[in-house]
Amino acid sequence: MPRPATTADLPRLADVLVDAFNDYPWTNWTIPDQDRHQRIRTLQLLYLRHAGLSYGMVWTVPDHTAVAAFLPSPTPDLPSAVLEQVTHAHGDRLAALLEAEELVAARRPAHDWVLATVGVAPTAQGRGLGRTVVSAGLEAIDRQGGTCLLETSNPQNLPFYRRLGFAIEAVVTTPGPPVWIMTRTK
Repeated sequence: MPRPATTADLPRLADVLVDAFNDYPWTNWTIPDQDRHQRIRTLQLLYLRHAGLSYGMVWTVPDHTAVAAFLPSPTPDLPSAVLEQVTHAHGDRLAALLEAEELVAARRPAHDWVLATVGVAPTAQGRGLGRTVVSAGLEAIDRQGGTCLLETSNPQNLPFYRRLGFAIEAVVTTPGPPVWIMTRTK
């Protein structure tokens, strides 16, 4: 049964996301190799705490093996101290990230929410937990009559998101991996 995450859950959920994004194409391209795991963990903790819990929704399951975070659109600006930590975590890949973000942002359709991240611990994959936590957020969005957008740079994720009702809106060629923009409207 999914439930909203709390601040106390965040360290365990960040660890799940480190494992989930360790070999993800976008992460590999935007995070330097040096101290990669720590950089990913720092970014996930920052986004979960300062964006997800502060402004959006973060869903998990009782054993913390799955997490999905949804952010409203537009997402409020993060505090400057948090942005400094984000900048540091991206290191010498920040300029490339910002260049790609401009390309992707130009193709995003209007939307109310963003499925910002989803991950399942490797030991718990294949049990439907990703669907469980994403569906919890989508149900909340559906009650509001809102739309949801996501972006993925892994084509293997497309069937999963299609089963949840997302459709491809655009494929953006970036200097790094391509980005599929998908939306869902109830």
